[in-house]
Amino acid sequence: MNPLTIYQQALDTVSAAALAGDFAAYAAMIDLPYLVHTDVARLLVTSRADLLPTFQTLHQTLRRRGVTHYERLAREADYVAPHRIEGRHFTHMIADGIRVAPPHQARQVLVLRTDVWRFSEAHYATEAATWPVPEHLLFPAPKSDARG
Repeated sequence: MNPLTIYQQALDTVSAAALAGDFAAYAAMIDLPYLVHTDVARLLVTSRADLLPTFQTLHQTLRRRGVTHYERLAREADYVAPHRIEGRHFTHMIADGIRVAPPHQARQVLVLRTDVWRFSEAHYATEAATWPVPEHLLFPAPKSDARG
């Protein structure tokens, strides 16, 4: 199967779970331990229970901001091994047709475990140094335009 299709389907499953508040569906897509790279740290999530606080923050923030479409659009994905896909995507958060945050890029790694592609690693452009990731670092304020 095409790695871009696999990557997009996995993104769609996790995005829908986050928007709906379905932690079971979200957690089922994560291969533990889950390694999260940020601009300042490497964070290792070792248990399902450790996923919950950041998931709850994500879901609650999406609701509070009125997000109706939490879209993560795959831009590229490639097999780097038979059971490993590395991909890059952009995240879009939209409330009734209006952006609530600028799009941002991320990279993730999928691994095939028990016939299911699961996320095993993520690379996020954030200053988060600890897990769980606090809301202000999950959704940082846009940087002002230097041109004013």
